[in-house]
Amino acid sequence: MATDHGPARLALAAAVVALLLGAGGVLVQQRLAAAGDASEVTGAAGATLTVGDIEVVVPPDAVVPGTRLSGRPAPEPGALTPAARRSGGGAELTFDAGVRPRLPVQVRIPVPAAPPPGFAPVVVTANGTRLALATYDSESRRIVADLAPDGAFWGGLLDFAALGRAVGQATADPPATCLGRAAGSAGLTVEVGGTAGTDPRSPVRACVAANGGGASVTLTSNARVPYRLVLPPGWPEPTARTAAPSTSAVQLFPQPRFHDLLWPGAGVTYDVPVTRLPATLHGQADPGPYLGLALAWTAHRAAGLFGMALDRPGELEQNPGVLACAAEAGAAHYTADRPFAQVAAETWTALATCGTADAGALHSFLAAGIGPLTGWLADAAGSPGVDVPLTASRGTGPFTQAVVYRAWTGTRVAAGIRTTAASGTCPAGSAVSGRHDAYRCTAGDKAYDPCFAATAANARHQVVCPTSATRAVLLTYPGALPSPPAAGGTASPFLLTLQSGLQCTAAPPPASYTCTDGRTVLSGEPDTSTPLWTVPAGAAPPATITKAYT
Repeated sequence: MATDHGPARLALAAAVVALLLGAGGVLVQQRLAAAGDASEVTGAAGATLTVGDIEVVVPPDAVVPGTRLSGRPAPEPGALTPAARRSGGGAELTFDAGVRPRLPVQVRIPVPAAPPPGFAPVVVTANGTRLALATYDSESRRIVADLAPDGAFWGGLLDFAALGRAVGQATADPPATCLGRAAGSAGLTVEVGGTAGTDPRSPVRACVAANGGGASVTLTSNARVPYRLVLPPGWPEPTARTAAPSTSAVQLFPQPRFHDLLWPGAGVTYDVPVTRLPATLHGQADPGPYLGLALAWTAHRAAGLFGMALDRPGELEQNPGVLACAAEAGAAHYTADRPFAQVAAETWTALATCGTADAGALHSFLAAGIGPLTGWLADAAGSPGVDVPLTASRGTGPFTQAVVYRAWTGTRVAAGIRTTAASGTCPAGSAVSGRHDAYRCTAGDKAYDPCFAATAANARHQVVCPTSATRAVLLTYPGALPSPPAAGGTASPFLLTLQSGLQCTAAPPPASYTCTDGRTVLSGEPDTSTPLWTVPAGAAPPATITKAYT
């Protein structure tokens, strides 16, 4: 990121120097105060105005000669940023004729006590949405800041921990129906054990689907830090990956250091031959790379809070070079045997070479709170390791064949699927499938759910909407698809083939499935407790399922 933030950094450095000088400068000041209970005070440049118990020092050269300054107590801000809390009073300044000052004015806001550990003094502006750097004068017990005032301001405290938590990424939430469910196909039954296959709270969750020659194993992150996966010998490369939007630029880095990481909110699928089963995968928390990313995001967010101009505000999230550098910095400095705050401080120093937005200007300020700033990540770094045992067995009796529906081969519709063209929109993720590539789409007054998107980087704006096992609508949509609600995992089947030959597709409540004869309605979830699955059919006996597509 070759962005020049020199002017902003020099301005901020000058402000910090002024703060350090404090009231010990050489200004000749005239003190003016409101008389009695008056709500407004007026004075000339070169004065110290008192608004309630707040002092406003106006340098002689700050305003055009003859300009008069008015101040009055300010009501509480409308919407305070979650990273800050209020402390002390507030005031609103106006200059006659609307002429803004040419130099900053110094504001001195009394507060009840010094900032507690984990907090830093700030001045709140822009009706609660922006902050200004400040210092705490312990002798006068005041928050002191130099401002170019434009309206109201208030005393405040920045909560470093809250600022850090704000960049913690949401985790994926695959449907719980896939957890603990065995999968069978062509007489092969594959089961996943351990907490990853049964406990929705596990930091890594696993779902399986079987085919005649092996198993499709999808691991989905439920953690706040990356997990490094240790695969059994001879396992293949992933056949699919799902990225969380915040880390999509760093999911597929070619660097060996990141190759086996399962990032927060992401998923990975392996198609494993039966000859490689049984096997056990292992995952261990590895917060180092994510520490670098979290600090880069925090610097970027802080720059916005403090009103520092960014040439392209969204560029950090889209710049894989900057994010790769940040992740490398975290990975290079992290070791589990050292205090996390020390590792975070070293990583923060190393980010200066990565081009993170305004990292130089914010370095000293954020470095003072690096411990609480990264406390949420320090807690997550202690997440337990996860084992994912997989077993496979062959049966001799009848069984239901579970099939993973493959709509695409790269950017082409999969062989064996005959399509009809349509145009429409895909406004939401699927309501009947938990797959990461499944959406709900419409064409005219017709709704299709699920519709499957290709995951290839150069895929066209098309989705495959199956109407049966071998027929589908190829729907072309404009723009971009919405972010999927879940990353990876399989849910209840969306298409069933019954023993009678009927095919039934998932439907919204109250029906679970509607069938191709136009009369049969299935009213519940498949019972998978036996090798040959069944599904409730209302007043009729349960229908036997010969094939289930997920």
